Amino acid sequence: MRRAAQLAAAGRISLASSTRTPASCQQLLLQQLHSTASPEASASAAAEPAFAADAQDGAVSASNLDFFNSRLHINDWGAVSSIPENDPAPHLRAASSSYVNHDGMRVDDGRYKAFLQDAAAVVPQPRIFTDPLHLLAYGSDASFYRLLPKAVIKVHNEAEVQGLLRLSQAHSVPVTFRAAGTSLSGQAVSDSIIISVGYVGKNFRRISIKDDGSQVTAEVGLLGGEVNKMLAGHARRHKLPISYRIGPDPASIDAAMIGGIVANNASGMCCGVAQNTYHTIADMRLLLADGTVLDTADESSRKAFLQSHGKLASALSGLAREVQDDPQLAGRIRAKYKIKNTVGYSLNALVDFPPDDPIAILKHLLVGSEGTLGFISSVTYNTVQEVHHKASAFVLFPDLYSACDSVRHLKASGVASAVEICDYASLRLAQQEFVSLVAELGQAQEGAAGLLIEVKGETQQQLQQRIEAAQAALQASGVRFGGNAGAPLGLESYPFRVNPAETKVFWDFRKGLIPIIGGSRSVGTSMMIEDVVCPVEHLAGMTADLTALFRECGYSDASAVGHALEGNLHLVFAQGFRTPEEVATFGRLMAGMADIVVHKYNGSLKGEHGTGRNMAPFVELEWGARATGIMKRIKAAFDPHNLLNPGVILNDDPAAHMQFLKPSPPAASLIDNCMECGYCEAFCPSRDVTITPRQRIQTYREITRLRGLQQPTQEQQQRLSQMEDTWQYDGDSTCAADGMCAVRCPVNINTGEFTKQLRTAAVDGLDAAAGAASASTSSAWGSRLAMMAANNFRLINGGVPLLLNTVDFFHGLLGRRLLEVVSGTLNKWTNHIVPVWNPYIPKGAKAVSAGLSSPQASELPTQAARATQSGIPRQVVFLPTCVNRMMGPARGDDRYSGSTLEVFTRLAEKAGYQVIVPQGVSGLCCGMMFDSRGAKKAAGLKAAEAITALSLASQMGKLPIVIDNSPCLAQFKSAGLNQQELKFSLYEPVAFTSLFLAPGLDFSPLPRSVALHVPCTSKQAPGLADKFVALAEQCAESVTPTGIPCCGMAGDRGLRFPELTASACQHIDLPSNVTDGYSTSRTCEIGVSNAAGLHFRSILFLFDEASKPKPGFRERAKELPQQQVGQDGKRPSLTNVHEAGGGGGGMTSV
Repeated sequence: MRRAAQLAAAGRISLASSTRTPASCQQLLLQQLHSTASPEASASAAAEPAFAADAQDGAVSASNLDFFNSRLHINDWGAVSSIPENDPAPHLRAASSSYVNHDGMRVDDGRYKAFLQDAAAVVPQPRIFTDPLHLLAYGSDASFYRLLPKAVIKVHNEAEVQGLLRLSQAHSVPVTFRAAGTSLSGQAVSDSIIISVGYVGKNFRRISIKDDGSQVTAEVGLLGGEVNKMLAGHARRHKLPISYRIGPDPASIDAAMIGGIVANNASGMCCGVAQNTYHTIADMRLLLADGTVLDTADESSRKAFLQSHGKLASALSGLAREVQDDPQLAGRIRAKYKIKNTVGYSLNALVDFPPDDPIAILKHLLVGSEGTLGFISSVTYNTVQEVHHKASAFVLFPDLYSACDSVRHLKASGVASAVEICDYASLRLAQQEFVSLVAELGQAQEGAAGLLIEVKGETQQQLQQRIEAAQAALQASGVRFGGNAGAPLGLESYPFRVNPAETKVFWDFRKGLIPIIGGSRSVGTSMMIEDVVCPVEHLAGMTADLTALFRECGYSDASAVGHALEGNLHLVFAQGFRTPEEVATFGRLMAGMADIVVHKYNGSLKGEHGTGRNMAPFVELEWGARATGIMKRIKAAFDPHNLLNPGVILNDDPAAHMQFLKPSPPAASLIDNCMECGYCEAFCPSRDVTITPRQRIQTYREITRLRGLQQPTQEQQQRLSQMEDTWQYDGDSTCAADGMCAVRCPVNINTGEFTKQLRTAAVDGLDAAAGAASASTSSAWGSRLAMMAANNFRLINGGVPLLLNTVDFFHGLLGRRLLEVVSGTLNKWTNHIVPVWNPYIPKGAKAVSAGLSSPQASELPTQAARATQSGIPRQVVFLPTCVNRMMGPARGDDRYSGSTLEVFTRLAEKAGYQVIVPQGVSGLCCGMMFDSRGAKKAAGLKAAEAITALSLASQMGKLPIVIDNSPCLAQFKSAGLNQQELKFSLYEPVAFTSLFLAPGLDFSPLPRSVALHVPCTSKQAPGLADKFVALAEQCAESVTPTGIPCCGMAGDRGLRFPELTASACQHIDLPSNVTDGYSTSRTCEIGVSNAAGLHFRSILFLFDEASKPKPGFRERAKELPQQQVGQDGKRPSLTNVHEAGGGGGGMTSV
């Protein structure tokens, strides 16, 4: 058996000097390979010597390539490849004009041209992408590999996939399947053809839930989190005693799609081995390489398969029989799958099912096959019961070894459902909300670590019993608790918490931890994540050895986190691919890690992230030649021509993991921390129509890289020009800039704000180097025109209602269809300046009355004192925003009973408030209409004017201020509202009603079913979305949220680019009995109305219609003083609603 130490001594491993101190790395590696971490590890390694020796056969393998004497090659797309000195496959690196089915060598010898010509008859041409921007955007995943496909094809149904698979066979063109692209090992990238099922509208999103919820059939385009929400909703609607969820629970469950979860056999924090896809799958619908459809749940489909593909069925039966007849090999496979393992194919299918059931074997081989054996169309899961009694504790330990060592005691107790490990580097990233829940976390010494422990119980009594058992197991471990070895704490300092709000803080931190670590890396590096597993009794030793290896090799920024209960460790670190030394150190680190995990601890090199390209060269190292040979025969039986995702899982190139490494060039400070995880995509309104926040960042990075080339080739110059042109629509015009991407981003990157920065550069006339996407569109005139409009805003305020009334007149005169055609034509002719009309665009609003005269600022304190003493009603400042001042009711909206000012005044009067309107309201604007277009100067001017007027009207922030349009409130805050007097005074309608008006109102549910759309800006305010629903449910018998993250209206952008809103709203599915809709954003109401086919209006109308004064409240409230906010630097909380109200009512203007 060749060991790395022997290889180093023989000169086969050359660890020359580098920036990562490789000499220390070599020394540590030699020490570790000649030592053991524990007697248990020694026994484990000795238990199966044949396979360790077997894995080392061969002259040159991935574990002994000489990367320190290597050369780098950077291709036209910036991808870095490291060519080792002792390259065993130089023929795979040589430039060739002929086609070779290997990464980097798939030149078009005519086959791709022919394939794409024929593909246009299968899939409409608009869904076949060959331009550089879309190839990069749709052809990338979350890994650190970059391969650019020849084409990306978005498919809508099985028939299209079937047709493309047949063309693949006919033209010998490899294909790769892609869903959400959250894969971390390079299994969803290709330089051939990518077939994409992710974010293709309503396609591949069907779901069927068994009556009791114990099974769910889901198509592959659904997010894992969506499926769980639908299962929970099914249980609520049908009032089932038990609710269910799918077994796999990866941290990316709200971003990963079912297709990827199945194809990677993803697991997660709680599911372990027992509840992963392999063990919970019931049936599968799939397409084989030749396009044949097999539905394992359908008897006729099974019979047809056995008849048409008897050879494949026989091969699988034969392999199962062969393996089961080999006790040593069968035992090795069973042992490997007692722990998490996603290296290679799911060989346990060959030992878990009888040879005479080839369909069961096939079905389970497809799990974790990463698209190399067939296309998975839908799956049926046996769901797992959701246990609602849960408790979580976060326990600190003085060092990582102690934390890991205590896990084996928790594992033995059998009461913990999840145990997550966090090292000191990751604990330093905890936010204050987390720190406040963990004793002395802020004072933890360097090297401290923590365990996040969860226990569950079907009853409260059982939960308490398991809490006590878990605490006893920790005490029995004998380790010290607390983050400081010199001052240990008792276990009672780390209680199990049952408050969902507190446990959510714990688990939200853990779910986002890997991307947060990646986001904190230095600019210009990529985030790397290793995913290794060992039996839990060896976790402490393996962790110690690996962290020492990383540290000694110079990776001082590395973090160790993971699913400790399963012995699953994630090592996260920053890696540059800028110099030969950086790349070489990474190559040697990989080899050292592989040797430690496999040979010293009998572990898995990938526990849940899949083999991909990252671990393909190490499959034989881990499994040995015998088992790897079985895998190769499986691949040949399914895909004899190697056309399904070639190079993934099995790869004859021992240096494949070091080829086509993704660059991460600096582009802009707002986005440089992005590690392209894809978590943001599900919330993006443009995800189905153009590109997503991640893809905007990916493509802008490439645009920036191309701009920075000193001597670009003609091809690179042409590509840059094409990408800049495409960016204008895909990157800029269809970005709603709503900020929802930041909500989902673990490192809070707001790609919308970045887009607005680019628009500002264009408006201000800056060149491309200063940030504009294309210098050709830049013009300083944009800024001048915006300032002209801002300075004459009263004219706009008066002119828009006249224009809307004119359009409404022609609506009545010409009818709907003609007006749509005319406005659509004008929209195209004017390059999207003229909006596209729809029947829910409102009439013009009536002018807001000036009301009473404004008192002088010097009189305000005196007047407030007189009001309090005489029992004059308490007051609130109300700003009817420009959008509501300009827009009245839509034609046919019979429930629109006045302006928002009028309806709010009625509502406030019931609760005893007098309404004050700021003086000069017709000229006020928050600035959003300018800011969203990049006109920052004009936006700042209008925001400052409005803030001044609000300060005056609110007695310098002493009175609460209500902004009737939620996005406008967010705009005031984002505009840099630094005035202390207003900082805690601003509210949108729902928050103010909940805090101030609701105590003085009696709500009676109206006998109707209503829809509710929470604007994206309100979703970004903690607790506000829940308050929307809670208040609406007091006002109507049935309330159904629209369920979409953002409608895509973004002011008037959804009217100028109606395809954006149509795409964002396509998933609205309201019950047929819903008659009305409510929101707090006027433009959102227009877009959602058009999509849902019913009128949406301000939720103030619902509150007013369903409420009446609480008997006696106004009389009692007369004795209460005026509620003044902002004076003590605090504002009321939505979670601590207090009584507020007054007598009387009415409206005045200040």
